[in-house]
Amino acid sequence: MVELIKRTTLRVKLAAIVIGVLIVLILVIFLQGDELSPAKALEYAGIEEPAASRAPLYEGEAWKPQAAADGFAEALASDDFALYIHPASTQIALVDKRTGYRWSSNPTEAQLSSETVKGVLLANLKSPFVLTYVRTQGKDQTIREVLNANDPKVQSTLVRTSKGLQVSYVFPERQLGFTIQYELTPKGLKVRIPTEGIKEDGEYAIFTVDLLPYFGAATSEEDGYIFVPDGPGGLIRFDTERAGVSRGYIHQVYGLELTNTGNWSRSGERRENIAYPVFGMKRGSNAFMAVLTEGGASANIAAMPPGLKSGLYNVFSNQIYREEYLYRMSRLAAPLKAVQKQRLDTDREVEYRFLNGEDAGYVGMAKAYRDYMTETGKLKEQLKPVEHIPLYLKIMGGNYTEAFNKIKYIAATTFPQATKIVNGLKEQGVDNLKVIYYGWQNQGDYDLYDRFPIEESLGGEAAAKDFISAMRKEDIDVMFEDDFVWIDSENSNLSGKSNGIRGIDETVFIDEGWFISKPARTVAMAYQTIEKLKEIGVSGILFNWIGEMVFHDYDPSGIETRSDTIAVYDGLLAYTRKTLGSASVYRGNDYTAQQTDYIAGLPYESSYDFMVDETVPFYQIALHGYVSYSFGDGNLRNDVESEFLKAIEYGAVPSFFLTHDDSRKLKYTSAGFLFSSQYEKWMERIQKEYQAFDSLSALYAQRIVNHEKLSEERFATVYEDGTRVIVDYGSKTFVVEKGDGA
Repeated sequence: MVELIKRTTLRVKLAAIVIGVLIVLILVIFLQGDELSPAKALEYAGIEEPAASRAPLYEGEAWKPQAAADGFAEALASDDFALYIHPASTQIALVDKRTGYRWSSNPTEAQLSSETVKGVLLANLKSPFVLTYVRTQGKDQTIREVLNANDPKVQSTLVRTSKGLQVSYVFPERQLGFTIQYELTPKGLKVRIPTEGIKEDGEYAIFTVDLLPYFGAATSEEDGYIFVPDGPGGLIRFDTERAGVSRGYIHQVYGLELTNTGNWSRSGERRENIAYPVFGMKRGSNAFMAVLTEGGASANIAAMPPGLKSGLYNVFSNQIYREEYLYRMSRLAAPLKAVQKQRLDTDREVEYRFLNGEDAGYVGMAKAYRDYMTETGKLKEQLKPVEHIPLYLKIMGGNYTEAFNKIKYIAATTFPQATKIVNGLKEQGVDNLKVIYYGWQNQGDYDLYDRFPIEESLGGEAAAKDFISAMRKEDIDVMFEDDFVWIDSENSNLSGKSNGIRGIDETVFIDEGWFISKPARTVAMAYQTIEKLKEIGVSGILFNWIGEMVFHDYDPSGIETRSDTIAVYDGLLAYTRKTLGSASVYRGNDYTAQQTDYIAGLPYESSYDFMVDETVPFYQIALHGYVSYSFGDGNLRNDVESEFLKAIEYGAVPSFFLTHDDSRKLKYTSAGFLFSSQYEKWMERIQKEYQAFDSLSALYAQRIVNHEKLSEERFATVYEDGTRVIVDYGSKTFVVEKGDGA
């Protein structure tokens, strides 16, 4: 009898466990039943899975040219350009037939005669590339060695076709090989390293390749400068006396690879990440602009002063094929250095556009880059003229704070209060407002995987609809700000193991408890959010992080490159514009320009590198008239007057970040950066600044055609209709000189 009771009790317990499991499964299905898979999200948003294109190798018999007396033979020719190659050294030279100017891949014999470097450095100076390689087996896998075209055992093969010239290199002792292709274009020259031409057949692997590192190299006695994409743009002048403390300028396009923990020690540097993959050089009345057209996201832009690796100034792209990283054998062991096993399997291409006369300078380079962007569809049509300049009004609804193990939302601006702020600004004469509302999610950004319903303490969905409806009657667009990239693993139910990107060691990348969602998961979260925001009339999204950060995902199934991330983000921006009407980003890396209506926080300051002598508005010249952009918000500046004048000089639009209540309420939230945002305190300043910006409304949709430094404190920006805006930082004023077409 006792045994029967035990068995009956056991059966009841088992039945209870089974029922409990079923209930849990039903709850999971119920709670996640409306979750959209990343694959379906990409399909619904019309975003194709990124697929890398591969440039084919040229087929044909080896070409054996007859060199002229100077050792060079003509390889390619067009109406405006001719490409020559030195068969023995494979150095190249490009002649601009329009002027007769000759650009050489390497220093001339006259320049080399004054060189003091010896050995490998001297051999590098005579080579059109410098290849750095590492071992893949045995000890010392992080020791780097270099190869160049002057290696005594290198085997080079030339193939010439109607498309271009191909030079293939094989280093038999290292069982390494790669190929460079040259093609003439209507504007200059394309130089490519096709991934199909890379051979790694032994225990050595390519780490980086410096492509044409000494192309156009110049002496300090020449008139000119190097252009680097530092912040808005930076000049390195040949005639500047240097203290000898610089290690050169070498920085990765779009910033260091975030998932590589080996970069963390450097990522704390105060610098502006490169937002666009461009470099250039001016030599007297001739110049070139070079843009990394393929694989630029996995490359450094480098510039070197005399005395570092040669006696010359030079600028080039350093193509990254593998990264060095740190890994731990165990939790107790010190981290060890290792090199990435799998090569980044993408083509690399740089296009050089040659300039002369008045265009031989940073303005001409910026216009050439703008032309490239419009020709390739990376910039959409020009903006439409406006009667009044737009002011971007950022409104902080609020955010959460943690106290006594509880989450509490601190409201600073409800939706009805936001209506009050807008009406107050319109009464002050602000006639063209664009509103961006922050902190609208349930509990703010506490759990950005669970952002709905709209925060009740702000008024909830009903109040949001009323606010947007009221704004629409005033012809005012309302965007919502959101972050679909970073997820707090401690507060979210979204699993980082299956949804987070992975570092080189293939573990989920986590920074202080936060992980970065895979781009496809980002699209899935954004897609569902866009569907709901569309219902309440939101006119667009200001995306956090998408316009300022890219990364690899070293998933065990295969590397998703930074270029793959860019492709997915570009598709998301396009879908957002199509569905809601507009898409906006922070910082505005160039890959977002095509699908972006507004850029917040566009870089306008340099990184103050030892190498950079002068900051110039290169990026603004390229973008103005196509994309609306602002700098720092007017109420959050460090230097109120100087930063206001910089916005005038660089063609920015005004923006302010306001709250209804005193910003001290938000001190212990992630919105604590709003140290002064209470709208009543800023009404007078906003009115004054808006009147100043609005005096330039006729220039809003125009391209910038020139920028001049008149003196140390006076600068002039010239627009298409001839209007000149002259900013004087000494007197803290600006004047407008109308052009003939104004």
